[in-house]
Formats: sequence, structure tokens, C-alpha cells
Amino acid sequence: MDGMTPPKLQRARGQVGLCICDNRLEQLYQSGCAKLMLPKTYGNMTEAVLLNTAGGITGGDRLDVGVHAEACALIVTTQTAERLYRSSTEPAKVDVKLCAERAATLHWMPQETIIFDGAELDRTIRLDMSADSSCLLAETIILGREAMGEQVDNCHFTDKWRLYRDGQLFHAESLRLTDRVAEIMAAPAGGNGARLLSTILYAGRDAEQMADAVRAVADTSSSHCAASYWDDRLVIRLVSPHAPIARKDINKILCVLRGQPMPRVWQI
Repeated sequence: MDGMTPPKLQRARGQVGLCICDNRLEQLYQSGCAKLMLPKTYGNMTEAVLLNTAGGITGGDRLDVGVHAEACALIVTTQTAERLYRSSTEPAKVDVKLCAERAATLHWMPQETIIFDGAELDRTIRLDMSADSSCLLAETIILGREAMGEQVDNCHFTDKWRLYRDGQLFHAESLRLTDRVAEIMAAPAGGNGARLLSTILYAGRDAEQMADAVRAVADTSSSHCAASYWDDRLVIRLVSPHAPIARKDINKILCVLRGQPMPRVWQI
């Protein structure tokens, strides 16, 4: 057996493309492990639910998501929390492209991403929006499941956001968690003991009005939470050592920003 090339491991591939224009379905494409459902709802937003039939993400997997909202109100979420499992090869890749045009309302609100020890993922999120549209992006990561006694000592997780309004970059940020993650998250100047990190961003002409309402909720939050407003965007950061408590705080903030209940799958 010496000198033989090791077998190539099977990896998951998934791609989803969705376009809603004038409240009509213009395009729905899905392949591989990536699936999308459009459940019947009775709210004022069309709801799209993403599924990963691979049951999680591990090294070498690739997921591509494209969402286009035009002159409509659309929320995209996930059926459940995504799980990042230990990797033995190169990092997994997740590429998300969002577009909102002609006074569209687009909410990108996947449920949590749970990172396990040894997981590796590089994720990019790009948003292209028109100035008359409004967009809400919410991403939450959890470092291991507290109830299961899980500890994340080492992982590789990068998250790059690039947001454009009428073709001009108006917000950019990058998160990188690598190597001694437990030590970094425990340090007072790092995570200060947090195991949940959440970023919520709202972009729209009414962001200033949203800021006042969100700050009132953030001030009474059980989690460490702060909100900043500038240039027609509102950014909320939330960290907590207890994920179940933090999720309730996140739900309250999102309900204020949305002005309506959370998606059905969040309540199951």
C-alpha cells in the first residue's frame, strides 16, 4: 500500500439562485446539497428557507447562494442552525451574493452557525443595493454547544462582508478566528468569555429612526450589546457567554428592526 495515492474524499457541493421581482418568482435554481423552500405565509414579506441536505459543512465543501430582490419584500433564512464540523483538508467555502433593487426590502437572517473544534470555513457576503432599498443582515456564530460541554480550542473561521449602495462601497468588515480560539475568547481584551458573537446590520434611509428604538432594547439586554449609527446604516454587535439567553436578546432586536414577528422556522 506504500506509495499509493490516498482516495479522494467526497465533498458536498450546493448552489441556490433565487430572484423575486414585483412579488413574482422570476428564478429558482438549486443543485447539490443546497435546497430552497418557499413556504406559504400570511405576512407582508415573501419567505425563503434554505436547507443544507448534507447535514452540515466540513472541509472542502462549497456552497454558493445568490438572492435577487426587486420591487418586493423578501426574507431569506435557514431551516435550522448550520454546523461546521472538524476539517481534515482545506477550509470549506461559502459565498453569498445578495442584491436589492427598486425599493426592495431584503432581510438576510440565517439561524446560528455552530462551530465545532477543528472546523475550517471561509465565508464571503456581498450585498449590492439601490439607495431606495432597505436591507437587514444578521449573522450569529456559536463556539460549541454549551449544554453538551463542547469547547472550541482551535479552528479556522473567516467572514468577509462587502456592502455596496448604488455601486459604491459603504460598509466593509472582516472577522478572523484562528488557532488559539479558546484563549482569545477568554481574554478580557478578546471575547471576555463569550461563546456567541452576533452582528446585525440595517441599511436604509430610516436607519436613524431605527437606531433610537434598538438602543432602548440593547440597554435592557442581558447580553453585552452596543449599537452604532452613521451614514444611513445601523450596526449592532452582541456577545454573550450563554447562547440561549443571547438568542432571546437577538430575537427582540430583530423584531424591533423588522416590525413583525420572526420567521416561522425560528419559532419551532
